Amino acid sequence: MSDLSKYSRSQAERFQRHFALAGFGIEAQTKLLDSHAVVIGAGGLGAPILTYLAAAGVGHITVIDHDTVDRSNLHRQVIHSEESIGQPKTASAAERMRGLHPEVEITEVREPITEANALELLKPADVVVDGSDNFATRYVVSDACEIAGLPLVSGSILRFAGQVSLFWSRLPDGSRGPTYRDLYPEAPDPGEVPTCAEAGVLGVLPGVIGSLMATETIKFLAGIGEPLIGRVITYDALTSHFGQFRLNPDPDREPVTTIGADLSGIGGAPAETPDDDSADEDPATQHAASREAEPTNDDDSDQPDIDFNPFTGETKQPHDLTPAEFRRAQREGRLGVVVDVREPHEHEAGTIETALNVPLARLVHFGEEPQGLQDATEEKPAVVYCAHGVRSQQALAALKERYPQLPVKNLLGGYELYKQV
Repeated sequence: MSDLSKYSRSQAERFQRHFALAGFGIEAQTKLLDSHAVVIGAGGLGAPILTYLAAAGVGHITVIDHDTVDRSNLHRQVIHSEESIGQPKTASAAERMRGLHPEVEITEVREPITEANALELLKPADVVVDGSDNFATRYVVSDACEIAGLPLVSGSILRFAGQVSLFWSRLPDGSRGPTYRDLYPEAPDPGEVPTCAEAGVLGVLPGVIGSLMATETIKFLAGIGEPLIGRVITYDALTSHFGQFRLNPDPDREPVTTIGADLSGIGGAPAETPDDDSADEDPATQHAASREAEPTNDDDSDQPDIDFNPFTGETKQPHDLTPAEFRRAQREGRLGVVVDVREPHEHEAGTIETALNVPLARLVHFGEEPQGLQDATEEKPAVVYCAHGVRSQQALAALKERYPQLPVKNLLGGYELYKQV
C-alpha cells in the first residue's frame, strides 16, 4: 500500500489527477517523488523537459548548463523570459521549476559536462536526459551512461525535424541494449552538419520533442507503459508526420571503456533525423531557394547598412564585410579571391559568381590553400563565406592562425543574407 505520509498537503493537492489516473496512481507518483533525474541542457529541449519533470513531481532534478540566457533563445526556450536575460540558465530554470513544485530538490551545475567530469555528474541519476545541442556532448553523455549502465533519454532537433529515443547499454535482464553510438557510430566532420544557429529551428519544435522526452522519462521512472528502448521516434513538423524505426545494438561494436576517446575536433551540431524519408531533408531541397536569381541592386549606397548578423545576433566585427560592403568592393574591383567554405552540394545549388569552393573540413583539417589566396592584399583582401556566417568564422580563424599577416575578411550573414538584402 502506498504511503501518503510522504506528501505535504500542497503536494497531495498538486498531484490529484495523477493519484486518480488508472494505471498510475499514488504508487507511480511516489516513485517519481523518490527519483533523481539528471538533465543536460536548460535550452530549447531542456525547457519542456525541466518544466514537466518538475510539475510531474520528480523529487530531485539536477540541471547541467553553463550558458546564460540570451534574447535569441526566447523564441524556443520558453522556461526563460526577458527578465531572465543575462542570468545563468540553470538559475532561471530553477526559479520556474520551484514555482511549479516548491518542494522539488534542484541541483544546479553551471559547468560543461566533459569526459573529465561526466561520470561523477551522472552517477547519482536514476535516469539521464540529454537535451544538449552538439555532437561532442552527446557522445560524452552516451559514453558515460554506457560505462555506468545508466538509462539515457536522448533527443535532437534541427530546422523542422526531430527525434527521440531511450538508450540503455545494460538492460535489467543482463542483455545489451542500443546506445547513441549504435545510432551514430561516427561523428560528422566540422561543417558537415550545420548548427541550429546556422540552419535555424522552428521555435515550437523543441516543445514537441522535449515533451516526448519528458514523457519517456516520467514513464521510465514511474514504471508504466512501454519504454522507447530499441526504437527511434522521428517527427517532421512540416508534414505533421511521426515515424518510427527499430534500433538494435551493433554486436560487432566494442563496448565503450573510455569517455570521448575519439571526439577530438568533431562537428558540433544537433543530429538530423536518420532513416526516415519523410523527416530527412535532401541537401538539394535544403538550398532550393538558392537557385533563385541573386539580387541585382547595383546601387546600395543610400541603403541603411546592418551592424549585426541577424542569424546569430553577433555584432559586426572589423574583419566582417556586410553584403552591401561586399557588393561595393566587388563593383570597384577591390576584392581578392572569394572562397565558399560550404559543402559542394550547397555551392552547386547557388553561389556568388567567381567564388572558389573549398569546404571547411578541407581548409581546416587538410590545410588546403585556395588558389590565389597568397595574392590577397590590404587593398584587395580575400573573403570567406558560408551559409549564415558561422563556418566562415572558423575558416577565417584557421587562415589567420596559419597566415597571421593575411588580409582576409568574412561575409557577414553569409550567402543567405547576401541573397536577401
